Amino acid sequence: SSSSSSSMDRDSTSFLQGSSSIISGSSRGHKRPRDSVTITFGTGQVTGVFSRDQVCVSGLCSRMNFITATNESDDPFKDVPFDGILGLGLPQLSEAQDFSYMDMLVRKGMLKRNLFSVFFAQGDQEQSEVLFGDIREERMTSPLSWAPVTNPGFWQVSMRDLALGKESLGFCERGCQVALDTGTSLLAGPTRLIRKLVEKLHLSIDCSNYHELPNVEFLLDEVSLHLTPSDYVDRSDGSCLLGFMGLDIPAPRGPVFILGDPFLRRYYTVYDREHLRVGFALARHAGEEEDPHPSEDAAIEAIVA
Repeated sequence: SSSSSSSMDRDSTSFLQGSSSIISGSSRGHKRPRDSVTITFGTGQVTGVFSRDQVCVSGLCSRMNFITATNESDDPFKDVPFDGILGLGLPQLSEAQDFSYMDMLVRKGMLKRNLFSVFFAQGDQEQSEVLFGDIREERMTSPLSWAPVTNPGFWQVSMRDLALGKESLGFCERGCQVALDTGTSLLAGPTRLIRKLVEKLHLSIDCSNYHELPNVEFLLDEVSLHLTPSDYVDRSDGSCLLGFMGLDIPAPRGPVFILGDPFLRRYYTVYDREHLRVGFALARHAGEEEDPHPSEDAAIEAIVA
């Protein structure tokens, strides 16, 4: 047998296994149906064949369909440290039935609660974590605020507007959508609106106006979530770069803003499969208050029924 590591991606649903791990592993009952598929990500694409086998995450196992990669684009997969991608999007985004790991666990009644929670580490002092079946209260410094999923597929909620400090930008006169995604390293949105946002911020590359930058506010229907300049600006070697990128997702899933790593480091997020809602709380990071239940080396844990 062989071990492998996987990246978590909430804007896909299927489990994608790298071909190198499958070739080296000895998996009893492993099947390779004839069907193949090409999946395109924000960066790069993968072609593979449909397969079926037992998939286990931190001892929580289910027999399910997945995709075995036969060809991967060099960018970004040549340099990534993981062997596969475990999609955690809603089943409406899945390739077909039995491709969603989370949906399989829910249907089989294997979890204490039909949800999962995500904590993104900030620096090397702590461990990132995906927790299946429960919420880890000690990871939060504020109560959870909930927003309903508006377009099942992505973990996607509606947004009234975007604001810089107290100034609403009027971006959402026709309505806006935001999706949470562990697989996106930046903050993304429709190119036209991101361009306007960047012009409004007017960040100097030499960081000379960094301390004058406002908070960026995401005004959801029932809650406002903000990022400080330290969240959305990458400062290194005396230069500053904004952590925003243009990404145009076509209808019916888009247009949509994608809240990736910078947002997920600031907020502990909960994805409630049973009630189709997303929870947000300010994350508690190392040094802010001692964690009475420190995470072990495993980045993924499961609370079973």
